[in-house]
Amino acid sequence: MNDLAYSGVNTTVRILEQQLLSKEQLNGILVSKSLQQALEALQKTSYEVDVQEVLESRQFDPVLDAHLKRNYDEVLELIPDASLLDVFSIRYTYHNLKVLLKSKFSGKDLKHLCVPLGRYSFETLNQLVETQDSLDVPDIMIEGVREAYADFENFGRLEAADVFMDRYYFKHLRLIDRTMNQEVIHQIVNIMIDLENITILIRATKQKQSRSFLIGVLSSEGTVDKTLLIDEVLEKGTEALIDLYRHVPYYDKFVAILEQEEHPVFALELLKEELIYHILEEATFEPFGPLPSLAYIHALEMEVKNLRLLLVGVDNEFTEEQLRERMRPVYVS
Repeated sequence: MNDLAYSGVNTTVRILEQQLLSKEQLNGILVSKSLQQALEALQKTSYEVDVQEVLESRQFDPVLDAHLKRNYDEVLELIPDASLLDVFSIRYTYHNLKVLLKSKFSGKDLKHLCVPLGRYSFETLNQLVETQDSLDVPDIMIEGVREAYADFENFGRLEAADVFMDRYYFKHLRLIDRTMNQEVIHQIVNIMIDLENITILIRATKQKQSRSFLIGVLSSEGTVDKTLLIDEVLEKGTEALIDLYRHVPYYDKFVAILEQEEHPVFALELLKEELIYHILEEATFEPFGPLPSLAYIHALEMEVKNLRLLLVGVDNEFTEEQLRERMRPVYVS
């Protein structure tokens, strides 16, 4: 990857960063006394909000997704390698593939559940699902769709869409990591896959899921062998995770969550975002290379998650304390 190719891109990214909401602006929404007040505060930012329309519909995602898509598209037009943003955006693609496969397998029209995000258009993904082939997507996506079809044809399991798209999402993440060959991206992908595996194990243990279930849903792309994970957790419970993940740099925080948190799954999600935030925080000041673009997109993702939390929270009369403890890191002052 030619880092110098990003020098002009990073100048533009600095300008885009100035449109991110400040902590003061987010706080103004957080302390709003009503949804209307929160929306009016948001309307004064770069987000395009029709206050009356949202008040009537109580649908926040169209506004937030549209803003996210505009900014993703703007950065995609700037960067030399579009696959860079797949580190964060490919999950939308696999979500949409999951929806389209379920729609195909069940015979129900579920396409309204797709999100207008990700590098590949709805038409491209729909064509892939209909034909099990495409000249416009990576081979790994075609392989995943074909495996989901094969499983459904053999066993008639609608959940094949979930299992195989989740599995190939992480395979795709690891492929991006290897292709980019950037230590920072390697660290981020390891965090994303490991913490997802841990989360799955915690949920599955509480639900008393079988070994075959765990084999199907856990990713093989993490830093701990999947078979070892399953064997140890089935024998010793989730306490085994404390020994299995001693090598991770966030070990102390991870152990504290397992030992103290009443709701570890949510805490692990926040830990993931916090870890990625700290990894990318310094990247925002680099003059060359792809990381400032990646840091900006992550900041935007965190902003949208925070706004969704705040709007839903204000509408449902959550307390300030409840909202603050659930917020993701904020990149700007």
